[in-house]
Amino acid sequence: MKITYQQSNRVKDDDIEVRVLSKSRTTRVNRLMDYLAEFRQGPVPTIPIKTADQFLIIKTVDLLMVEVNQRELTFYTKGRAIKTTGRLKEIQERLTDPKFIQVSRYAIINMDYLQSVENGFSGTMIARLGPNIKTSISRRYVPVIKEYLGL
Repeated sequence: MKITYQQSNRVKDDDIEVRVLSKSRTTRVNRLMDYLAEFRQGPVPTIPIKTADQFLIIKTVDLLMVEVNQRELTFYTKGRAIKTTGRLKEIQERLTDPKFIQVSRYAIINMDYLQSVENGFSGTMIARLGPNIKTSISRRYVPVIKEYLGL
């Protein structure tokens, strides 16, 4: 990827023009376009969670992973696991930062905390995010992880 800066008098003082040039529109280009669209809006720095007895506000920078088992969501942060109910799709829509990547029908991980990827069973892989935090990466999502890592 080549990144350049060009000063221009055609652009208003408080505006920025970004052009993405590529031979074809690949997944990588789409991810960059999505990132730029989110950058324009600004990331959501926190995510509110309603548990059985309280409302919690979690900083997205502290969020390692979100997993779902039937309708039970588990939010893994640096210090704890928080359980609540809901749908993974709803959480994915609220996690606008491109570093949050869905790796299976059951999990979204924060790529900033990815420590290793290991072979699993029948073509799946295992993502390790901490000493006791891991999840399966479905075969369908392996190319997305590889692309994110630049492999």
